[in-house]
Amino acid sequence: MGSIKFAVCFGMICEGLWIENDGIVGMLNRILTAITCFFLVTSTLLAQQQDTGDFQRLLQSGEYAQALRNATATEDLALRRQLFAQIARHQAAEGVGTGALESLSLLQQFGNASLSGQDSGFPPTAGGQGGAAAADFDTLIDLIKATVAPDSWDDLGGAGTITPFPGGIYVDREGLMVRLDSNHTDQLQGFRREQFEGMFSENGQDVRDYSSMRKISLVRLQRQLELLQLRGELADEAMQNLAGMYRIQYVLVYPEQGDIVIAGPAGPWQENRDGRVVNINNGRPVLKLDYLVELMRNAYSDNPTFGCSITPRAAHLLKAKQYLDAQKGKVLTPRNTEAWLAGLRDSVGVQDVEVFGTDNQTQLARILVEADHHMKLVGLGEVPGIPGMNSYLDNLVESDEPAQAVNMLRWWFTTNYQALHASKDGLAYEIVGPAVKVLSENEIVDKLGDRQQTGKSDPLTQQFASEFTRNYEMLAERYPVYHELRNIFDLAVISMLIKSQNLDQRIRWNPEFYTKSYGYQIKRAPAPTTIESVISHRVTKDRVVIAAISGGVVIDPRPVVTSENLKSDDYGILNAEYLGNRNSTLHGRTWWWD
Repeated sequence: MGSIKFAVCFGMICEGLWIENDGIVGMLNRILTAITCFFLVTSTLLAQQQDTGDFQRLLQSGEYAQALRNATATEDLALRRQLFAQIARHQAAEGVGTGALESLSLLQQFGNASLSGQDSGFPPTAGGQGGAAAADFDTLIDLIKATVAPDSWDDLGGAGTITPFPGGIYVDREGLMVRLDSNHTDQLQGFRREQFEGMFSENGQDVRDYSSMRKISLVRLQRQLELLQLRGELADEAMQNLAGMYRIQYVLVYPEQGDIVIAGPAGPWQENRDGRVVNINNGRPVLKLDYLVELMRNAYSDNPTFGCSITPRAAHLLKAKQYLDAQKGKVLTPRNTEAWLAGLRDSVGVQDVEVFGTDNQTQLARILVEADHHMKLVGLGEVPGIPGMNSYLDNLVESDEPAQAVNMLRWWFTTNYQALHASKDGLAYEIVGPAVKVLSENEIVDKLGDRQQTGKSDPLTQQFASEFTRNYEMLAERYPVYHELRNIFDLAVISMLIKSQNLDQRIRWNPEFYTKSYGYQIKRAPAPTTIESVISHRVTKDRVVIAAISGGVVIDPRPVVTSENLKSDDYGILNAEYLGNRNSTLHGRTWWWD
């Protein structure tokens, strides 16, 4: 008896089942087995075709709820992703914006899938499809945006919500920035006390738990923020406070997952008596989403330098010079000293505040000005520094140096990073260094009241700048505003690192939601435009010593992230951190984890 051949098709592949002549019973058994396989496969294919037709009919008839149930019941994960994407695209095309968002949220639960409902035009990145997924997500987001009223997410860069600044600082209607007594918390009006949301991640971790190394996915966070914005909802407390992280230690890049991750210590937070959001255990201010977004926009701008300046007005300096000339030879007594100083303060008046390189109607701008102004108060002994650290005026009196011409002291903050550590493949970075330092200069006030730069700093002016820099960490423990300033410096550096090292391109990520004004909407607040001049004095037995200050904050993160400043990790420490912090099993909505 000859051989019998059955052709059984599985999709596009046909396999031959050969029945050899080894007995009639064996032959019949094999024939029956082959016929059974044939009909099972044929039935499966017919069922799949019928299901596909039913699914398309559900979409065409607008029965999205049943279509979602059918998609959820699909065991094939890849097919399930495609079905969710098709539903979202169909809803968006039909103008069902809210439903499209819900479908997109369901799709997010299954990770970085292709969101286009069709094959992506992007070539896959090495080891994964992160880049294609990101591109398709943006495409679908844009499609849904076109169907939802812009007013529902304030995507036009309007004024936004105006709220007063927290942190013991108040800006009046004229833009004058003044300090408040922290004991009068009722004056710290406007600081938002929203119900704590986003406490748990998708895998059950509690954001209020302490973590020595919390991870935040900048890409996943962006996606969740986009979904919230499209629904007309605000970022929750966990998002606003970046999951309680209070220091950035690492930047980790995962091309195969299409992700950039920042890592550092984190824990529960609360408002302190000044209304500043700080870690409960150590009192350090937490990183703020608004700062990250503002500094990403600065990094991607044409001139990524930012800061503030506090500058006396020339007319006021001239008036003060004339006042001092008129008072020469006048004998000061305990009774008339205060009146004499009050007259000098009135002559100097307020100083102008300028914020550059970033929006001046933000909390970030307020921190720059507050930190700079507070540093001047420490320098002139108006507020205490730390034990063993003298103010500039105390050092001046102790030195018994002769009186100088009308002189303005200038102290300002700038960056103070050592070399950034980088893995050899450029996928892991460690932020190293104290971050912040103070520089100094003496300026001369000429006959017209204009300040003339000298490019020099006398020993006592330089001494205070050096002591402040050396004791910065201890000062920050006493005054949290300095920790917050460091957070801003760190975020500026990682933002510039992403831009300068093309990390966004390496993972095929479009960060425009962070970098463009029409993306995430930063909270708005009155801009500080003027501030009372800092003038202090010391009275000795034979003279009155007076000092006035200008200064500011100048941050240019570009030199910090140049190739010359990136130190290669030769010991494999960064690679160990990189591999240890990888997480490829995240749920779709998870953007932070421990």
